[in-house]
Amino acid sequence: METYAVFGKPILHSRSPQLFNSVFKELNIDAVYTRIRPKSGKDIVNIIRTHDIKGANITTPYKTEVIEFLDLISPEVNEIGGVNTIANNNGKLTGYNTDHIGVSSSLLETGIDLRGKKILVIGAGPAAAAAAFGLKRSHAEVYIANRTKHKAEEICKKQNISLIDLSDISKRIESFDVVVSALLPDVNPLEHISIPKHLTLLDANYRPSKISSQFASHGCNVISGKHWLIHQAIASYKIFKNATPPIETMAKAVEINLKRESIKAKWLHNTPNEMAASDYDILISAENENEFKKILDEEINSTFGS
Repeated sequence: METYAVFGKPILHSRSPQLFNSVFKELNIDAVYTRIRPKSGKDIVNIIRTHDIKGANITTPYKTEVIEFLDLISPEVNEIGGVNTIANNNGKLTGYNTDHIGVSSSLLETGIDLRGKKILVIGAGPAAAAAAFGLKRSHAEVYIANRTKHKAEEICKKQNISLIDLSDISKRIESFDVVVSALLPDVNPLEHISIPKHLTLLDANYRPSKISSQFASHGCNVISGKHWLIHQAIASYKIFKNATPPIETMAKAVEINLKRESIKAKWLHNTPNEMAASDYDILISAENENEFKKILDEEINSTFGS
């Protein structure tokens, strides 16, 4: 049986296992996809190699950190500065970024022709950089804003896109067609701005966020991060299996929710042949049993509330 996994901190909330496992089941593929909470970017690579994980997805906060431990990276990774997909080809690990495909495809499927559209990206992490990359590649006019200005400036310089100060957005918001938010759910630097109804928001979050609630209250079209998740997963699957997965299967699977009372977790000691990933919702790389239990509590509370 082949093993695939998504790595992050926190990670229990991720719906990637639902997407991939539903496809594996439908196509009778002998494979399983699970969640792993690692200690670091280096730990991710060690786990992949130790357990012969065939493919992995990487989420916050390891998308940049993991790069230096890979054997190869795809060209887009240099410009984006983050990896969200790793392919394991006989022990040689190659990093890719499919987040940019998730962004452009999510907007295109709603009927938005991105060519010439004026789009504001808020945030300056790897997800925001990937969004800017994909939108620019689709010939949109891209602007980026972030509270920590120097991080946004770095993306602008690397990708040759425009910087906009957050304090100027209120005066210029009418001129944009689309806003892409790569912010955490409880962060909204636009909360005191009146949002014009013509705007479309693509939110990286697939749970309710402050910014998506604000845009929805102004009558805007809000695209959930579930669409971003599905489209980046489709692109990752193509890298893993050299085939296109059934998209409708993934679209149904993204709505499957975990149940708090039935979560199964395993302490990952990181020795060969001890993963048994198919039996667990989350595997946790920890130094000892107490640390394992503490991290598991954090993950459950982060996903379901304390």
